[in-house]
Order: sequence, then structure tokens, then C-alpha cells
Amino acid sequence: MKTKILFVLLTFFLSASIFQAEPVKTGVGFKTGYFGVPDQLLDLIMFEHPGIEGKFYSLEIRNYGPSGKRSVFSGLYSLEISNMKGEGQWRVSQNDARIKGFGEVSQVNFTATIIMCLLPGFPVRPYIGGGIGIGYINLKSDAEQVDELGTTIDESFNVKKVIPVGHIPIGIMINPGNNVELRIEGGFKNGFYFSGAFSFLF
Repeated sequence: MKTKILFVLLTFFLSASIFQAEPVKTGVGFKTGYFGVPDQLLDLIMFEHPGIEGKFYSLEIRNYGPSGKRSVFSGLYSLEISNMKGEGQWRVSQNDARIKGFGEVSQVNFTATIIMCLLPGFPVRPYIGGGIGIGYINLKSDAEQVDELGTTIDESFNVKKVIPVGHIPIGIMINPGNNVELRIEGGFKNGFYFSGAFSFLF
């Protein structure tokens, strides 16, 4: 009887050791952060504008290579909701009439991205990546302008359409635990973003 119990315990611990040695291959996580268009970029194309910014929320699936979280290449699949808006005075050039208005851009998109880890053996690992996807965008705008005769002109539009999505992430990742990945990431995904991400690996 004791021999059988010892055999079962030994089998259990050997199985656990083998399981621990196997590198993780998959993860699920969440990412959120700032989403918008930097003022420095808007200054290049518009003489006067409000800030255009918002937030995004993303559910992610991580897919690693044969070396697990130490792989050079890994996959990132993301379902994301984002929103950015701006309200105030708008002018494309100094000579244009000033327009007072509100604009909002909402998106739901799905992207598949390849991430390349630059230093896979280091505790803090920088990475870059590139991906593509598809999105559904809703653009809203309400504007008010006064012409030379003092007449107020109101304009508004609401456009909904399916669009292609490009994704370029740049960031660093760390693993504070064997089954946890944390990332600080910035980049472009039909808008500029800066974010923090958490993934549980298994």
C-alpha cells in the first residue's frame, strides 16, 4: 500500500516538474491607454485646433513561439474599442474663417500583429512589430460658422464605414511572474496611442 502511495506521489511530482519546464505558448490579456492625435502633428496641418484625444480598451490573445515568452517572434490578436474627440475653434489656415465645432471618431477593430523581441533573453525586453486588420469607424461632426454677412451656417455629418487598420507597436515587456506578462507600449493603430497591458500566460 505504501509503495503504491509513494509511486502515485512520485508520478505527480514528476508530471508537475515536466509541466513547469514546458514553456508557455499562449496568453490572454487586457490593454488600455491614451488614444488620439498629438498636437505637434495637428499643428503641421491646421493653424488653429482643439486637442483631439480619448481612450481605448482592448482584449488580447498572445501566441508565442517554441521558446515561449523568450521567443524572438510572437503573435498578438486584438479586439479593440477606441474613441477620440475634440471640441473648440478650428482653422486650416490663418486667413480662413474660424469654425466652432465638435468632432468625434469611434472605432471597433480587430488586428493580427507580429511582435519581434529584440533581446529575448533579457529581463526587460524591447520589441517592435507590425500588423493589419479590419475596423468599423463612426465619424461625427457638428460645426457652426459665421460668414461675411453675419449669417450663421450649421453643418453636421455622421459617417459609418468599414476600413482597413494598420498597427505598429513599439514597447518593452517584463515577466514579474512565470505566468504574467506586463507591457508598456506606444504606437499607431489608425491613431496614436500610449498604453499599459497585462497578460496571463498558460
